[in-house]
Amino acid sequence: MLFHAKQHIPGAGENQYARLQLPPPGIIGYNADRKSSALTERRRNVADPLFLEERRRTILDQIEHKGRVTVKELSDALQVSEVTIRQDLRALQDQGLLERTYGGAVARGGTGSGLAELSFNVRQLRMRKQKASVAAAAAALVRDGYSIALDSSTTVYTLAPYLKKYEKLTIVTNGLMTAQSFLDTDDSSFRVLIAGGRLRRDSISVVGMPESLPNVNLNIGFFGARGIAESVGISEIDPDEVAVKQALMARCVQPIFLIDGGKWGQIAPYTILPTSEIRHVITSDDAPADQVRRFRQMGIRVDVV
Repeated sequence: MLFHAKQHIPGAGENQYARLQLPPPGIIGYNADRKSSALTERRRNVADPLFLEERRRTILDQIEHKGRVTVKELSDALQVSEVTIRQDLRALQDQGLLERTYGGAVARGGTGSGLAELSFNVRQLRMRKQKASVAAAAAALVRDGYSIALDSSTTVYTLAPYLKKYEKLTIVTNGLMTAQSFLDTDDSSFRVLIAGGRLRRDSISVVGMPESLPNVNLNIGFFGARGIAESVGISEIDPDEVAVKQALMARCVQPIFLIDGGKWGQIAPYTILPTSEIRHVITSDDAPADQVRRFRQMGIRVDVV
């Protein structure tokens, strides 16, 4: 709302006034010719919920990449005030997606390494664009009639919908969310076999009895991981998940790792596959070029998508 006042114009006569626009009470330092950046930001946030969602997704992606972020660098990168960034961090912490620190935030439960154990639902929200591009490229390698291994990772879960265009697939998985993705298919097109064992809640998967996996020869297998580094190979945070992945890989003619760009250079506690045994990796286009080049020089196929 704008309030109007009259100001006498010298030489214009006793009763002639100019009309001025003044701020409503309580707003100090208002500039009628220029909206303040804070007010512009408020209006944008209120009017455009998609901007808010995109901004918060970017914050999570930055934590995934760097392990730790500061309020100032997020404010500069996203061109919003530090007040807004603090509100975002508070909201994301309330959702269990990160932990606030003095002046910034780190991955939930972590110390800034980015390798803390996070729930499936939290990980599913991270790096979604990169996971989708990797999943689409992986799906292009499948053919009708294939038997396929799918682990319980969120990247492989992202792959599942892309497989529904094929026919007569056999899916072997320990991922309950991945298996659930095929509930809307019929047995004539998709045969889904699930490992037995113990429920692992963080990953919504079944682990602990890799010997219970169906004895099926698998044409191809797709696997996620928590880290990939030249020094240790491909690594994971939980030993039981590693055991299931390795058992599935042993049945696969063509095991392929789906790794988003944020996982390069990361080392988790347990090695799934040493560097010398890696054959094929599909990664997103934000993967560090120097690391990708070194892997290729070792004869490893790395598809950047």
